[in-house]
Amino acid sequence: MTEPELQGSDKNRKLKKTLFAITMGGITGFFGAMLVKEALDSGKFASVGASVEIASLVGMIYLITGLFVGLGSLAPNAGAKVLNVEDADELREQRAMLLYSSVGMFAAGLALILVALAEAGGPVTPGLALLVYGVLAVVAIFTSVKSWKQQDELMRAVGRETASLSYYLMLLVGGTWALLAHLAYLPAAQPLDWLTMFWSLFLLATFIVVGRRGMLNMR
Repeated sequence: MTEPELQGSDKNRKLKKTLFAITMGGITGFFGAMLVKEALDSGKFASVGASVEIASLVGMIYLITGLFVGLGSLAPNAGAKVLNVEDADELREQRAMLLYSSVGMFAAGLALILVALAEAGGPVTPGLALLVYGVLAVVAIFTSVKSWKQQDELMRAVGRETASLSYYLMLLVGGTWALLAHLAYLPAAQPLDWLTMFWSLFLLATFIVVGRRGMLNMR
């Protein structure tokens, strides 16, 4: 096979993989969003507003991401068809790091959802939410540290850049909102809105950093 043919074949492979990953992500995201909507519309939660809905959806993104990464690392042959890796061997080499990361992502998403749904007299009471949140926070911190120890210098650099950028995004978005609210141009953000901003802007920072490094290009 000639060089142009090899390049064309590789391009087609990447395109098929990209389309498959987008399709799987879209389907999973759709059913995840429907699950959130069904739960919020069930009548079990009295005070469901925009803040609760948005926080729950952001938490669901964390859950889905953690689930995909975790299952992909446990089943590398299948995971290599969805996750942005060179092949199944790469997933096997990074299994420990990815498993820790996936558990941390899942714990963070579940924590945000539980806090969002907490209300006095509801299925998730404030006391229960606080207790479970504390446990999940410990799990997320522990797994993050363990994952960091498994990372190479590139991944650690990505992590540092993401943390730095997420801080500045939070300062920009949250700070601007607080300023406009103080000047009575906007309603003040609810406490849950601030938590959602922390979670969502960290995700946005991650995409920006990895995209800037060319790591979003399908391999």
